[in-house]
Amino acid sequence: MKNLKFFQILALVFVVQEASGQSGWTKTKGEGFFQTSFYTFNSKDYFTLDGERLVTNRFHQQSIVFYGEYGVTDKFTIIANLPLQNFNGFETTETVSGLGDLRLEFKHSLLKKYFPLAISVAPEIPTGKANNFANSTVNDFERINLPSGDGEFNVWTTLATSFALGDFPFYGSLFGSYNYRTQYDGISFSDQVAVGVELGYKIADKVWFNVRMNGLTSVDEITEVTDFVRGDGTEYTSYTLGLSAPVYKEFHLSLTYRNFNDFLFDRKNIYSGGVFGIGIFYNLKPPTK
Repeated sequence: MKNLKFFQILALVFVVQEASGQSGWTKTKGEGFFQTSFYTFNSKDYFTLDGERLVTNRFHQQSIVFYGEYGVTDKFTIIANLPLQNFNGFETTETVSGLGDLRLEFKHSLLKKYFPLAISVAPEIPTGKANNFANSTVNDFERINLPSGDGEFNVWTTLATSFALGDFPFYGSLFGSYNYRTQYDGISFSDQVAVGVELGYKIADKVWFNVRMNGLTSVDEITEVTDFVRGDGTEYTSYTLGLSAPVYKEFHLSLTYRNFNDFLFDRKNIYSGGVFGIGIFYNLKPPTK
């Protein structure tokens, strides 16, 4: 078993908090989507800044997340993503928790009818605990910082497009994002670029199945230890499988499974393993005209 001091230079990466799939569609005026989900993850496989796989003490992370979209107009949608509680710990530490960082997204439709295209700007506000120390259960004089938020203000800008095949229950989306990062406690972080694609199909006119692939890479090459606990230098490719089905009127159940590989970008500065999610969402219909 590796000493806890080793982990004091490792990253805390919020692997369970993948933003919902980006699309070129906006909600119509008065239309909404509101979801509460629980995600769970644990892994011993940590990938360093050099992409080397290390086997460490098992790290576990769980989150309760609220996600909502609301159409202010037919072309303008407001989106909120807030981890209501993040739980983090190693097998050799206590588990600590706290509110996560709030992401507010302002999405505007550039093209809507024939070629859905939208742009969004999403500031991420550091509402979480930037410092949240967990005590060792092995040596009572050791502890590690497992924050529930990264303590840094950053802004995501996303361009996304989508298509649907008329009455055939199939859709696709493609997006690219740029994350302008700032600093925490005098340490500056590299900006990031994210890309993604999603495909979905409705089975038996009832159950939606979707598959998604996302990639994240840093703009600058990070080769030295700065403040890994904030996720600086993190890179990965992830894939997500999802199912959703109605349970009562406009309430639906969703199930997701996410994991990581090196298909687009090699894994760096991240714990890699399966993420399981379950959620309930509600579709708010626009008022009848």
